[in-house]
Amino acid sequence: MPRTRRKNGGWPTPRAGALDITCPAPSSIPGYPFTLTLKGAWEELPAPSPHHSPKAAVTDHALTIARNITSTRAPTDTIPAAARINTLLGRPIDVPDIPVRLTWAHVHLTATPDALGATTRHQRRLHEEEQRRAERNRRLDEAQTLRDTLMSDPSYALAYWFTTAPQTIDKDTITRLEQLHSAAAAHAPQGRWAPLARMLHTFADRLPDDARTHLIDTLAALTDRYGDPDIAAAIRTLQPIPLGDSRPH
Repeated sequence: MPRTRRKNGGWPTPRAGALDITCPAPSSIPGYPFTLTLKGAWEELPAPSPHHSPKAAVTDHALTIARNITSTRAPTDTIPAAARINTLLGRPIDVPDIPVRLTWAHVHLTATPDALGATTRHQRRLHEEEQRRAERNRRLDEAQTLRDTLMSDPSYALAYWFTTAPQTIDKDTITRLEQLHSAAAAHAPQGRWAPLARMLHTFADRLPDDARTHLIDTLAALTDRYGDPDIAAAIRTLQPIPLGDSRPH
């Protein structure tokens, strides 16, 4: 309700008081808050409609500033977080739309050993996740480079196969591979696939079953990896049929 003016026309002496509060303040690690101690002073500003609880209003304003800062800091950051809060609260601040002023305030932050341990574990997890992310990106880059290389010269696919499965190589295989590379250079320049595909078929048809199986699995895996699961499934149907298999041919 409006204040009654004094007979001389002035306002009653503004109220004033002190702040001395200890309470939890959120940190960036859920479940592990800071302990915040706030000390300060406040004063009421002359106004026709004074606030009913000026101390509560200035307390809410100061704690809101402090908690907004602590919520972005880890429990290990007690000193820099307190310094930032005290930078903002160390000068007179008028509470918006309320006739009360925080004349000064000072904050002290502490964290429990459990909160400090949780911060260390959280930071370790973040570091490990970043390392895994970097490793995934590295592998994707390598896969992209491999795909581009295989698409630029299909004969590299066989070289890649033999690199990953050297146990399938014998004297005759190397001879056939050399013949295939020579034919590919003559008949599939600039990445033309159709003639090379026929030569690959001839080459694979002469391989023993285990080597042919590995070749088919490798080509299917590469095709699936680069976005053609239907073609990969069709390639896998070309697997050699084991002796004694009763399926119709």
